[in-house]
Amino acid sequence: MPLDLARIEKKAISESVAEQLRLAILRGEVAIGERLPPERQLAPLFGTNRNTLREAIRSLEAQGLVVARQGDGVRVADFRQSGELSLLTDMLRVAQADERKRMIAEVLWMRKLMATEAVRGAAERATDPDVLALRRLVELQRAHDGDVLLTLQTDLEMYGVLVRAAFSMVGQLMFATMSRLSTACVEQVPAFLYVPPDYVANMAAVVDLIAAGDPDAAAERMEAHLTKTDGILLARLAELT
Repeated sequence: MPLDLARIEKKAISESVAEQLRLAILRGEVAIGERLPPERQLAPLFGTNRNTLREAIRSLEAQGLVVARQGDGVRVADFRQSGELSLLTDMLRVAQADERKRMIAEVLWMRKLMATEAVRGAAERATDPDVLALRRLVELQRAHDGDVLLTLQTDLEMYGVLVRAAFSMVGQLMFATMSRLSTACVEQVPAFLYVPPDYVANMAAVVDLIAAGDPDAAAERMEAHLTKTDGILLARLAELT
């Protein structure tokens, strides 16, 4: 089927408009409950037409950022109550320092919960090819020998194998969202580019416990590893002004 280039271009414009409006709302430039300007005023501000603007508004409505009602226009919703998880990456971008620290701490907490359960599930359901893939990645980590960026990249691959072994497609999609949030945290706080000295030893031990089919011990080892690592990351975060 041939690509509809005009449709793709229109979609790209609407996404750009939606992003600008989304960031303005998240920054508080438009207050909760406030009505957005009417289409005839708003569309020219973005150099676009009303149809493209409506598409952008529908995108914001799907995220829980605005509510459109006939006769009342488009109002900013209380997105902290109605918003969806995809907003968190942009919320991290615009948050003040103290709020960003709280949000990052909660992202790490959620990541630990999901990673621990992924390890538990992998110990119960991993196949021989899954275990071989995990062992190969551990060896790659050893070969990286302190290269933080390569280690973190391989770390994401390792989590990918764990999640596929442990979860259904729904679980994989949820964990993919958490991975994007973790990446956003690193982008906002470069001090999070950190790998503990005992990282490879801990992950190798986790993989051995998965291979042995010991879900409780594997989950306990993973939780201890992330509790220690996250404690160091949060200490680094606290030092930032």
